[in-house]
Amino acid sequence: MKWTFFIALIVSALGFSQNTTSQLEFVDFKKASAAIQLDAFSNEVSGEVIFELDVLKNTNSVFLDAKNLVNYKATINGKEVKTIYDGEKLVVESRFRESETKKIKISFTSFPSKAMYHIDEDNDRKWEQVWTQGQGKYTSNWLPSIDDMNDKMVWDFKITAPQNKTVIANGSLKDVAASSDFKTWTYDMKKPMSSYLVAIVAGDYEVKRDSSNGGTPLEFYYYTGQEDKVASTYKYSKQIFNFLESEIGVAYPWQNYKQIPVKDFLYSGMENTGTTIFNDQFFADSLGANDRSYVNVNAHELAHQWFGNLVTETDSKHHWLHEGFASYYALLAERNIYGDFYFQKQLFDYAEALHEQSSNGKSTALLDPKANSLTFYQHGAWALHALKDEVGTDNLRASIKEYLKSNQYKNVTTEDFLDAVERISMVDLSNFKTFWLTSTTFPTAEALRILRKDAQMEKYLQLSARRISSFDESYNSYKETLQDPIEVEMVKEMVAQLSIHDDPRKYDLIKKALALNNLEINQLFVLSTQELNDQNRELVTNLINDPSYVTRESALFLLWNDAKDKRALLEKARASWEEINPSLDMSWIVLALNSSGYSNEELKPLLIRLQSYSSTKYSTEIRTAAFDYLINLNAMSQQNYKDLMEASLHHVWRFYENARDILKAQYKKENGKFFINQSMDSFDTINQEKLKKILGIN
Repeated sequence: MKWTFFIALIVSALGFSQNTTSQLEFVDFKKASAAIQLDAFSNEVSGEVIFELDVLKNTNSVFLDAKNLVNYKATINGKEVKTIYDGEKLVVESRFRESETKKIKISFTSFPSKAMYHIDEDNDRKWEQVWTQGQGKYTSNWLPSIDDMNDKMVWDFKITAPQNKTVIANGSLKDVAASSDFKTWTYDMKKPMSSYLVAIVAGDYEVKRDSSNGGTPLEFYYYTGQEDKVASTYKYSKQIFNFLESEIGVAYPWQNYKQIPVKDFLYSGMENTGTTIFNDQFFADSLGANDRSYVNVNAHELAHQWFGNLVTETDSKHHWLHEGFASYYALLAERNIYGDFYFQKQLFDYAEALHEQSSNGKSTALLDPKANSLTFYQHGAWALHALKDEVGTDNLRASIKEYLKSNQYKNVTTEDFLDAVERISMVDLSNFKTFWLTSTTFPTAEALRILRKDAQMEKYLQLSARRISSFDESYNSYKETLQDPIEVEMVKEMVAQLSIHDDPRKYDLIKKALALNNLEINQLFVLSTQELNDQNRELVTNLINDPSYVTRESALFLLWNDAKDKRALLEKARASWEEINPSLDMSWIVLALNSSGYSNEELKPLLIRLQSYSSTKYSTEIRTAAFDYLINLNAMSQQNYKDLMEASLHHVWRFYENARDILKAQYKKENGKFFINQSMDSFDTINQEKLKKILGIN
């Protein structure tokens, strides 16, 4: 009896080891129906998921990826079954027999440390916004699921959240049921996807609805009370959607398409199935949209709905099938908006960056699973462009259409794609694969050969070669650049080169360039101007009201440095602005604090306003700038130190790394150490320990 029990344990352990590596040959998960509740005052997630699966081979266990569980239970046909949980995977033990269809219900409570983020803007310990990020962070951190992207399933959701919040998830909204304090939002999907593409957002949102030319419902979400930013943010969204659907040649593969801005997002955007989440720094008024365009991110994430979501890589060796394709189709969408030369110039910029990476010995093959983002994105885009040159536009378009249709809702490799291209084009792609996919260096010469096929790009390359020429040698080229037909990208290159020349004749060229009234040219000029003189003073003055916050801010600094009556300058500029954003406001305040003519009574509220910009209400970018300003002014309040400590615990790594460096530097100062120690008790025990570790306090 003892030996029987011992052998059973060994068999169970062997099954556990085998099946937690890969279980695709044993079971196929078909559907997941999740019902979850978001706690209003914590990051707790509770609920249940019912998984439907087909058994392909006999096995005594299946597993789910599940991290951060504090309570869990598995049932099959209403009967609780044995589970083994190691903090990473939940193994469900039962008799799974070939050809059976099983339903497993997992009841759970989790406290996710990542992948689901609760945004508390006012530090009242009650979140204003919740959003998820599965790719790279794993949905299994908050929801039992399957991390393996090769196991796709249909996901349905019932999400219960505080009644005053709007909830968005993958699929179509089928029902909203209200109770006294909560609402339950029911979403339904029709097609399978990898679990990393599961998405939930909850917050204070309203939505503008539209539809594509093909009838796909389009939903543009915006923060309650900020409808004025909808037109500027989503200006090209419908055009991009219609263009990509036509260019790709395969109908949009999901029920609808939603775009949702969120605060403090980890990246620019994320292409969750039918549900793109993007950083709300792109959700901007007309001036802000001029400074930080959403167009490329918009097009990139939409392209992923085909390349990444409809067809998904088997593993990271083939990651360029996601990012390279999305990057290239985003460029095609931008060409549709901005013109062909813009497209060519972007490819040139990509090639320059990739050539520099190769020259520094940091490049890898495109098929290297450890390649960096520059390689997967820009090199991947270039590989597609080179392939178009190799086989022709029509052949590539037909090949991609065949590739998508043959592999829809499946997983793919590079070979699957190349096979489709070779079948359609009848071209041997061996050399292409060597040059563009397996070589560890970027083929710069080949890229330049392709670029030089465009006559305008040949002119641009000749102009860019003037970067190392004298002004006299370049002067005629500059004058030709300003002759019709004028290309903005050519003029931008000229203005950039003029910034390094001292010849006074350059100002006549700059005046003609600025007369084009192009936002990018204006901004490039003012950003590259070091100081004012009699030739450029009026030119900069004319840009103080340009429809760009960045241009206004740069012009203001230049004019303030040059002004005798600094207060008069600041007051005149402020009165002329109908729109102002936090960055421009902070710059204006800092200049006022450093100007004579203001009384202490006038300066005090300005300092208080500057100090407020370090709070959790603002973006990580604004908070970083606020800390820099306040430290340079020696004006950090105790609340600012609390904000800095909170920033050191933030989920956005670039932000918290910078905050930690500042915090450690301030702790070495007597005043900073005092305020930091005074603020420590305002944090809970866990976060106090984290802060002490950051500061090296025993």
